[in-house]
Parts: sequence; C-alpha cells; structure tokens
Amino acid sequence: MNFKFAFRSLFLITWLVASACATLYAQNNLARVVSVGNVDQQQIGAVLKKISGTGNFNFVYNNQTIPADSVVSVANYRGTIYNFLNNLLGADYEFKEVPGYIVLRHAPRKLNLTAEVGTDPGKQWVVKGHVTDAADNREMNHVSIYEKNLLVSTLTDDQGNFELKLKSWNGAVVLTATKENYRDTSLFVLQDVHVTSKISKKRYEYYPEGDQTGGRFSRGFARLFVSSKQMIQGLNLGSFFALSPYQISLTPGLSSHGMYSSQVIDHISLNLWGGYTAGVQGVELAGIFNINRTNVGFLQAAGLFNIVGGNTYGVQLAGLYNQVFNNASGLQVAGAVNKTHTFSGGVQLAALGNITDHIGGVQIAGLYNKANTLNGVQFSGLINRTHSAKGLQLTSLLNSSKERTGSQIAGVANIASKVHGIQFATLFNVADSSDYPIALLNFIKNGKKTIAISTDEFLFTHVDFRSGGRVFYGLIGGRYKFTNKPARYMIDFGFGAHIKNGTHFTTDAEFVYSNALGTKSNAYKVNSFKLLPGYKLNRTLQLFAGPSFNITFFDRENNLNIPGWELSRHYGDPNTAVIHIGITGGLQIVL
Repeated sequence: MNFKFAFRSLFLITWLVASACATLYAQNNLARVVSVGNVDQQQIGAVLKKISGTGNFNFVYNNQTIPADSVVSVANYRGTIYNFLNNLLGADYEFKEVPGYIVLRHAPRKLNLTAEVGTDPGKQWVVKGHVTDAADNREMNHVSIYEKNLLVSTLTDDQGNFELKLKSWNGAVVLTATKENYRDTSLFVLQDVHVTSKISKKRYEYYPEGDQTGGRFSRGFARLFVSSKQMIQGLNLGSFFALSPYQISLTPGLSSHGMYSSQVIDHISLNLWGGYTAGVQGVELAGIFNINRTNVGFLQAAGLFNIVGGNTYGVQLAGLYNQVFNNASGLQVAGAVNKTHTFSGGVQLAALGNITDHIGGVQIAGLYNKANTLNGVQFSGLINRTHSAKGLQLTSLLNSSKERTGSQIAGVANIASKVHGIQFATLFNVADSSDYPIALLNFIKNGKKTIAISTDEFLFTHVDFRSGGRVFYGLIGGRYKFTNKPARYMIDFGFGAHIKNGTHFTTDAEFVYSNALGTKSNAYKVNSFKLLPGYKLNRTLQLFAGPSFNITFFDRENNLNIPGWELSRHYGDPNTAVIHIGITGGLQIVL
C-alpha cells in the first residue's frame, strides 16, 4: 500500500471525525430533545418562542421567508428540535446553530461545488473551482465562496468559476459556497503533499441585525464607496462575523481581508484613505472615511466621515459627518452634521446640525438640532425641532415641539403643544397648554388674553395687552399723557404671574419696564413692580387696582416732581433716580 496515500487518508478521516464531533457538540440545541404538547391553531412564531424558552437560545429568521404569522396545529411531539423544525417547516428550510441562536433559512435549492488546489506563477497557493445549480446544472454567478479560518472570500463569475488566493496554507481548506435561497455547501480540499495539524480556528459571532445592516449601504451616500461585489458578498454571507486582531486597508476592497472585510470585526482598523469592515471593537482610524456594517466602539476617527450600520459606543470623531443607523452613546463630534437613529446618552456636538430620531443625552449644534423624541437637552445657535420633548430645549432663535415638551428657552420664539415646564422667549410663545410662558406675547390655546385700560399716579392713560398661561403671562402696551411732562408717549414691556384666580377675586403681580418715546434715550424710564387685586364683574369684565413700587430715571435737568409717596432721590450724571410708591387701576377685558 502506498504509504503517502494511507497517511493522507488517515489524516482526512481523522479530520472529518473531529469536525463531525465538533459540529455535534456545537449543535447541541438542534439535537436537544423537547416535548411539545398539542398545539391547536397557534402562530408558528409563538410555537418557536415556546420551544426557545426551554433552552438558552433564540430562533432567528427573516419574517419575509419564514411564515411566522401562519397558524398551525401540531400533535403531541417528543424528539429533537431539528426533527421538529423539519416537520414544521418542511424540506425547503435550512437550520444552522451558532452560540445563542438557531438560524432558520429558506433554502429550497442546492449547489454543486467543485474545486482543486494549484499554484500561480508567483508560487502562491490558489484554489480554483466551479459552482452550478444541483437541480439543472446551471452555472451560478454571484455565489460567495469563503474560507472562514483564513478570512478570504470571492464571488463566482458569470460562468460559475472562481479563484481564491490563499494568504497562508495549513494543509487543509474548507470552502463554503453560499447564496440566498440556496443551502450552504461546504467542500474539504487537501493539498497533495503538504500536511500539518496546525489549523488556526477563528472565533465567529452572530449578529441578528446583520442581515439588515448590509442592505442599508445599497443606497444613499455610503453606496458611492462600497462596490457591488462587496454588497453582494455581505448579503450572501449574512450575519456571521469573524473576529480579527487588526486590518489595514487603502480603500474598501484593497485591504488585508480583501473581499471578506465585510464579515470581519477588528480590534484595530487602520484605513489610509478609507475602509469597509463589519465592525470594530477597539480603535479605527482613517484618513478620509470609515464605513462599518455593524457596531463600532470604543474610538472611531476619520478625516471626513464615519458611517455605521449598527451601534456606536465610546468616541466618534469626524471632520465633516457622522451617521449611525441604530444607537449611539458616548461622545459624537462632527465638523458639520451628526445623524443617528437613537442617541441614548452622552454628548452630540456639531458645527452645523444634529439629526436624531430619539435623543436621551445632550445635543449641541451651531445651527440646528432635530429629534423625534427628546429626553435630554438640546442646545443650538438657531433652531431646535422635536416631535416630543421631555427635556430642555435651548436656542438663540426658535424651539419647536409638536407634542409634550419639558422646558423651552429661546432668544426669539417657542412653539409647542403641551408644555410641562417653562417657556421663555423674548418675543412670543405658542402652545396648546403652557402654565409658565414668559414672553411679550403668549398665544396659549387654554390660556388667558386680556386688554386693559388703566391710569396711574402720573395720569398716563395705559392700553396693555396681557397674554399667558395659568400662572405666568406677558405684557406689551403703551401709555399716553395729554401734557408732555414728564413725557407724552411711552411703551411698556413686562411679565407677570396670576397669584390668585378665584371665582370673583383675583390677584396679579407683575414687573413692567417703560420707556419714553420721542425724547432722548435717557430722558425718562420707569421700572415698576405692581400688585394688582381685581374683582370680576362677569366672565368678560374685571376691575383692578393696586400699589406699584417704582424706580424712575429722568434727566436731572428736569427736576421732576413725583406724585405719590417718594421714598428717596439719588442724583447722578446725567440721570436722577427716584424710588417711589404709586398706584395703578383700571378695567380689564377678557378676550
């Protein structure tokens, strides 16, 4: 007997037995014996959930190919989970087990895979092969061929041929062919003369959301930097990801992992121009951009932009743009825009804007923040917009929230539906319900708006518009005097609070700043603190009168006589300040 042939045969048998034992050990959930009682008209999804509750695993499947909503009836069953699934779903489905999951795939068709090992002119080992449809022998293109331990992969061409260069050689190669709607097909390839027992096993993880993240790059901005072959590779290989210490790339595809980069999660990823990887658990740096299918942590930095299909945690820095399709937490800084689905905690900083569906941390932007739901704080130079804000909105121009809002502080205006905190703006607040609006004009749907005609100790005639909520209100108005001493026209600005609002009696307290018109800017100014008890004549009319504590500034050359009770007079240059007590009274019309 040929000794070399016998040795190779013995090695092959030993390897196959060891692999089979490892497979049986790994697939202990599929081999688990379960008992299922009578199932009468229940959804398949509910049945699968009940079975997964018996062990420490979950079923994962695509709702478009697994009829989870279909109603089935099952008689008493006792046996393996594999046989139960086979009876429940039929022969057109494939079942895979990875740590923590049993993956259900619709795979009605089968592949034929042939391959052989040779060398190229550079003496590098090359695996060449061919893939056809097992049923009709049709040549299959765009089939992913990969060796999971060597982290190499390729795609078949239009004739079903492929060529896979091996970066390292250990004597045994397990090729796997995979394509949507086809069962995975594996082939063991053994080189003619070189035999070694040193086989490097890579650690794999399964991300249930992985099938979704790859498709996110089939459109939009990232599509410009990811080739069609890389997209197909990611879709074929799905949610199985290898872990690797590092990768280095020039551009997507030109990397140390080659076409397999979409399936590798690295601890260190260095991209000279840009890279496309499955994810990072450590550090990723790029001169221009980083694109990742799944999750990234703890540090990611790029000269221009980062795009992440899953989650980020830690620090994400970009000179221009950050986009995270799922959840981001930690610190996110962009020179222009941050865009995420959910920002659960930390700080978002952008020179132009932050766009987030759900924000639970702090958003800070030079111009614009937009969020569907806000549970944290928004700061912007111009505008904050949310659908529902439970936290604080702070901006120099405008805050807008369509539903429930915590507090809003704006330099110009606030717009909201229901406000549970304070609304502060210099010009106006708009809300369906707001108890504490502070602005000159407050258009509160369930609030109070009045026009008052009144007079004071100087015999000015006041016309003031008061508007606000249940507690706070704003005031804007003017006053006129028939003589020009101390002034003829004045304009009033202020805010107040409804201290008591009874059936017949009310009490308001307010601060009003008044400035003369048509005179020197420093000629006549009054700051007044007023306490105004009132009596309701009916639902529309109300009388009010009360004392005012005033600080009046006027040109010292006028030597103004103050009616009422003068408390003190202070001479300065060029103004004189007088502290005095007066009285205000009039009629209020409720609009």
